[in-house]
Amino acid sequence: MTTTLPLRPDPAFDVGEERFREAVLAEGRLRADDVPAVLASLERSRQVLADVAAAREAAPPPPVDAPVVVVGLLRTGTTLLHNLLSLHRALHGPRLWELADPVAAAGDPAGYPAVRAAAQAYVDDYNRKAPDLPGIHLLHADRPDECLRLVVNTFHSMVLEMRYRVPSYGEWLHRQDLTEPYRWHRHQLELLMSRRVDADGVPLTPVLKCPFHTWYLPELVAAYPRARFVHLHRDPAEAIASTASLCRAVRGARSDDLDLPEIGDFWRSRIVPLTHRLADSRDELVAGRPVLDVRYRDLVADTEGTLRRVLGFLDLPVTGEFLAAVRDYLAANGQRSRGAHRYSTAEFGLDADALRAATADYRTRFDV
Repeated sequence: MTTTLPLRPDPAFDVGEERFREAVLAEGRLRADDVPAVLASLERSRQVLADVAAAREAAPPPPVDAPVVVVGLLRTGTTLLHNLLSLHRALHGPRLWELADPVAAAGDPAGYPAVRAAAQAYVDDYNRKAPDLPGIHLLHADRPDECLRLVVNTFHSMVLEMRYRVPSYGEWLHRQDLTEPYRWHRHQLELLMSRRVDADGVPLTPVLKCPFHTWYLPELVAAYPRARFVHLHRDPAEAIASTASLCRAVRGARSDDLDLPEIGDFWRSRIVPLTHRLADSRDELVAGRPVLDVRYRDLVADTEGTLRRVLGFLDLPVTGEFLAAVRDYLAANGQRSRGAHRYSTAEFGLDADALRAATADYRTRFDV
């Protein structure tokens, strides 16, 4: 008789936690009163993985077959497209509260309000500490959110570089193989999606979004061999400057000591080499999986036309119900509905012309 071993988080996750803990305490320039919250988040991630392992052992969830994954450089329209696709009746963009607690999302719906309330309390507190963030990237417990939360629970995530100044952790992270963290992404997602069905009981297809996946496409494909990708593109000079501005807002939630040229140089050093990889071998990075390329400027200028292209690529119908929901969303969430996002390339020590020259191959390949 074959005995199935219990599912346990990889010991490498403990190494990642220790690397991050050491880096954020030594290098993060945290406010003293924010240290407990940061350390508590590490305990929470460990608990989520332990709970997921126990829940899957008790009742294995159905597999997630062919997710839709929205990728691209940061600040390329991935959030807008993700939110709009999540309005389709056949798709489900995991909500922030579901990502915060995949086990609760798989449990009794009577418990959902408490989990939502806890997630929103976290968001409200974070927005108080980072008041510029809502005008750049809106967080809300009931909105679709980035599935990076499922990777950060393994302590192998670039979002930790976004949130905190942790150079030694980043150097370590980018030498790692993220195959196992992405396997655990799937373990968590399958649990989260186990109750997400339409009115007829048909399982919904998850539509996922996280720009950081773009650095780890082979590992993502290894976890989801039948994934389908929508790849957003924008002039990298604009994307890098906007990413630096987002980083300033996010890091400001836990630190008052921000070096803007350092932040600009950091994201230049992360994004420019990625554009070279994408220009040279994007199709190989996704192992020939289906990819639809979408330009940011087209998404903004002709949102409905772009959505028709995307749904055609996914072989999903464009219904009047969907288009009405899209129009309502756009009317309520205009580009400046929560304030203008103001920043300049120069304040981060960046030169737009130099960035465009450095990313010329990418701009040519993807026509941006």
